[in-house]
Amino acid sequence: MTHPVRCTRIGVPVDWSTKDSPARVDLRVAKVTASRPEARVGVLLFNPGGPGASAASLLTDPAVFADYFPTDLRERFDIVGVDPRGVGGSQPISCAQPPDDPAATRFPTTARQAGQLVVANARFALSCLDKAGALIRHVGTESVARDLDHVRSRLGEERISFLGVSYGTMVAQSYAELFPHRLRALALDGVVDRAQPWRQAIEVNASAVEDGVSRFVAWCAATPTCALHGQDVRGAISRALARADVSPLPAGDRTLNAELLATALNAAISSPGFFSFAAKGLRAIVDRGDATTLLPFSPYNDLPGRAVYRAIACQGVTPPQRADELVEATRLSRKLSPTLRGASDGWDILSGCAGWPIPTSWRPHGWRVPSDFPRALLLSGSHDVSTPRPWAENVHRQIPNSVLLRWDGDGHTAWLGGHSPQAKQAAARYLVDPATPVSTVSSSTR
Repeated sequence: MTHPVRCTRIGVPVDWSTKDSPARVDLRVAKVTASRPEARVGVLLFNPGGPGASAASLLTDPAVFADYFPTDLRERFDIVGVDPRGVGGSQPISCAQPPDDPAATRFPTTARQAGQLVVANARFALSCLDKAGALIRHVGTESVARDLDHVRSRLGEERISFLGVSYGTMVAQSYAELFPHRLRALALDGVVDRAQPWRQAIEVNASAVEDGVSRFVAWCAATPTCALHGQDVRGAISRALARADVSPLPAGDRTLNAELLATALNAAISSPGFFSFAAKGLRAIVDRGDATTLLPFSPYNDLPGRAVYRAIACQGVTPPQRADELVEATRLSRKLSPTLRGASDGWDILSGCAGWPIPTSWRPHGWRVPSDFPRALLLSGSHDVSTPRPWAENVHRQIPNSVLLRWDGDGHTAWLGGHSPQAKQAAARYLVDPATPVSTVSSSTR
């Protein structure tokens, strides 16, 4: 298969509010032209999520490119991947301190613990500022959206089609608000609802995690090859966490305390493709006290990537700040997601950004787009641990003329992990022709 990928670098201002400043960041841009140029529709820009995922890298590997983009998209679009500022080949952020301080609990139950968490977060943020400089203040979604529109302009395109996956839906919101008439089509998979204040976000995400645990337990009961088949799976989780409470568990060249173990288990139940690893990991802990199997799902798996993730995420949320709010948030998370003691992707971000000393202008609000905004397509799975269905439902109500394709099943997004090939293909058809009818996926019941 021919794979005519071209790469370049495009310079943009570090701070778009002072774009005449000499401070610049070079964006890594990759482009694969339509394989059927005679049927070319236009340009498809995309953000694959994270935050911290490289878009350009998805285009440079032919096998990955073919797997990520259905044939319809490869044939009909020039597909352009831009590494967001601070990510991959676009001046990646680096920080002198690790993002997680084991001495500061991420689940404070007292004002003193809340204060320790805020101090630890501030220490990490300042270490990023020391190493990354001014860029660290300008890695939010609005800056990324302005970068993407500059790339659009350089490509000579009046309008683009856009695919946002997970965190990419947050970038899409900023782009849609700033440049609504530059969009020809907009597909959103794994939708983040940025209108919710932190209490509602925690309520929805924590409940989704507990649902995810139930789905994992049910899978293990129905699957003879599950390492915990026929056993009390919730009890195994409880025993594993209790064992880590007594002493951090060895995991390769690392150790996992109970909070890190809960975080790893949250990641391991995010996709049915990981369920067998979650079960094997729990079995190894219960039998031998060895957490090595779960290490790849822990924050230790990619410390540089986690630093980028945290630094960017904190420019796009408004977490609880006061000690009493952090204590209340812990109580709420643990009440709604007791099995994993409140661990969730949303809590990881909100607790990690509490006390973040680098200002952000972001405030929760619904989508602000005109009434003639293009017909957008949203995809949502019924058991998405990371971006739950209620978020997609709420965003669907916010966007005029939008369509919500609900698919039934487990996994974070339809696009990733093969969780819903039907929904992914429906999105590809929509992107080629935004007027095409979109029906519910055949396996969807909700």
